[in-house]
Amino acid sequence: MRTRSLCLYSGLLLATLAPAALAQTAATTAIPASAALPVTGVTLYTSGVGYFERGGLVDGDAAQTLLFPVGQINDVLKSLVLLDNGGGTIRPVTYGALDPVTKQLQAFSVDVSDNPDQPTLLNRMRGASVTVTYAAGAVPKTLTGTIVGVQTQTVTLPNGGGTMPQSLLTVLTDGSLHTIPLAAVTDTQINDPELRRELGSALAVVAQSRDAGKRPVTLSFAGKGRRSVLVGYLTEAPLWQSSYRLVLGKSPVLQGWAMVQNTSQDDWNNVHLTLVSGRPISFLQDLYTPLYVPRPVVQASVLGSPTPQTYQGNLQQESSFVTSAGLLPSFPLQTTTISTGGTNNGPRSEEQARLNVTGEVNGIADGDANRRKRMPQSGYIINGNQVSSNSMSYTQALVQAAPKTNGAELGTALFTYKIAAPLSIGRQKSAMIPFVSSPVTTQMVSIFNASVQNAHPLLGARLKNTSGLHLMGGPLTVFDEGAAGGTGYVGDALVDDTEPGQTRLISYAVDLALDAHSENGKDTGSVISVKLYKGNLVIKSHREQSRLYTVKNNSDKPRTVVIEHPYHGTEWTLITPLKATEKTAEVQRFDLLVGPHKSEKLTVTEAYPDQTVYSLLDSDFDTLLLCVKKGEADPQIAAALQDIIARRSRISDLQAKISSLEAESQNIGTGQTRIRTNMHELDRTSALYRRYVGELDAQETRLATIQAKRAALQGELASAQNALSDLVAGINL
Repeated sequence: MRTRSLCLYSGLLLATLAPAALAQTAATTAIPASAALPVTGVTLYTSGVGYFERGGLVDGDAAQTLLFPVGQINDVLKSLVLLDNGGGTIRPVTYGALDPVTKQLQAFSVDVSDNPDQPTLLNRMRGASVTVTYAAGAVPKTLTGTIVGVQTQTVTLPNGGGTMPQSLLTVLTDGSLHTIPLAAVTDTQINDPELRRELGSALAVVAQSRDAGKRPVTLSFAGKGRRSVLVGYLTEAPLWQSSYRLVLGKSPVLQGWAMVQNTSQDDWNNVHLTLVSGRPISFLQDLYTPLYVPRPVVQASVLGSPTPQTYQGNLQQESSFVTSAGLLPSFPLQTTTISTGGTNNGPRSEEQARLNVTGEVNGIADGDANRRKRMPQSGYIINGNQVSSNSMSYTQALVQAAPKTNGAELGTALFTYKIAAPLSIGRQKSAMIPFVSSPVTTQMVSIFNASVQNAHPLLGARLKNTSGLHLMGGPLTVFDEGAAGGTGYVGDALVDDTEPGQTRLISYAVDLALDAHSENGKDTGSVISVKLYKGNLVIKSHREQSRLYTVKNNSDKPRTVVIEHPYHGTEWTLITPLKATEKTAEVQRFDLLVGPHKSEKLTVTEAYPDQTVYSLLDSDFDTLLLCVKKGEADPQIAAALQDIIARRSRISDLQAKISSLEAESQNIGTGQTRIRTNMHELDRTSALYRRYVGELDAQETRLATIQAKRAALQGELASAQNALSDLVAGINL
């Protein structure tokens, strides 16, 4: 029986590894097979690791060797915790080296790495003291001495049988050399205890090398008397997964199962199992093997129709299910109260219902044997128990068969499910374990999100976790218990982690009874203000954007439709409706009640501020003129804009004149180059030559005039630009 928890004594390991303890060299004795350390407790996490506890009895100084796959050694070295409950001392933990077995064997004084034969092995033990027993006539003889060596000689067989090699062992005894044929040796006793230990250790390495994927970890305990010890460590383990069954009807029930896999090399016999949900940080640090950069494995995405949806939790405070203002919900809130019938029909508490294993059912008391005999022997098989279909509904049967699971918070980020009864799972086996079964509160709804299904909503429910336990996310199979008592499968859903009291949306089927459509509505805007500030024209406007949702109910019952509308952020203001039913980080939800064979519309209108900044010096004239013509700016700003526009127009005219003069100057220069080229080929006394001289004279006069005008215009342009820059920089209207 476990008296103390390893978790409370994790610091004891450091306390017991004192220098005095480390200096001890007393030999340890192996724990017999009957006193090995079996697995007694397993805690599985959703971070890819498991915490394993082993417990057993030791007597005096003892050692236990555990084998671990090479890939788990790092986790074991990082997390190993030892506890001696009898006041003993924990000695250093030793573990197998990472080197190949051939390299390990070469480190021993006797090398057996190459599988030596007897002559070779005896030669490698030259100088060792041995006692040899060999056949010498009718009576065997014994000789004690030191091995000198083994030689091979060729001997002639009698009667012409030819020759054959023979190995001879030479032993030094009292100064005399004795040669013994190895074929006659029947026993060789090694007298040196250190050599015997070395040879045994080398052979142990050979034995362990048969499973190259494992390494030994030896735990050593020093103490007196018979006492219990505990060992705990973390290793890689498959993620435990959860799946749920939800039965809808008058009394909805949620049942949860945990899928657990024992991929270790040990059977779990009567193990205390704890499941932990949450996302603890877990990592693998290289303490044993060379490090390599891990690469993620990307799984192929297989799309279905429709894709299972998960729904984010409501960020607003939850008090009760909210419906459209002034309208009744199409389906009443399902609050479960289990009644046993008979003379006592009063409501029972949820805890009483959950623990209901015996008692009255539909008025049949335990002592009413005659009436019980008349009950048909058919019904439900739940958790291995047969429950008569005449005795209670399917949902009541699920509650009655609830497993005993203790839930508790671990720290502030994790939640544990401790299975009360010990269980057994063989190695390389898996098990499906029920860990929750409880009444829940539901509201039937249809969920319309145009990005998921643009023609029909999804059939679903608002599910409130009233189990009192944290529910880890997973798949959820939905059944519906009809008014006639029949229960049938209606679809699958996905649900995220859900805290006690939290409400989640689930969807499990396409609601073909409803048609839905969404389209963009009006997009309007109005200018709020126009400012001139630091050389810019700043226009602030108010824009409104709307989207129209239309839902038609083709069924005979009223339906509550949850419309999911994208949430754009805090800068957007909801105009209509005034408030969302729920709001998440990505969507806003609005409840819309649609009567039988009716069509209803919902318009979601949102407003957001818009600000546009135009540079007064660089923006095109049309933008500035538009503000003046529309009358969006007050008279003072309009006058300032008109002045800026006029100044910029004047600057543009000056720039155009300068560009024109520069183009003319460039054309004249091109013409002069052509004339001078021609003049080189003419006689200076020719008429054409004199004509070219006159043209060059006129062009030079024109170039002088252009240069003077351009200089004047450039001065005027610089003055105008400086004046505009000063005006724009100082304006603040």
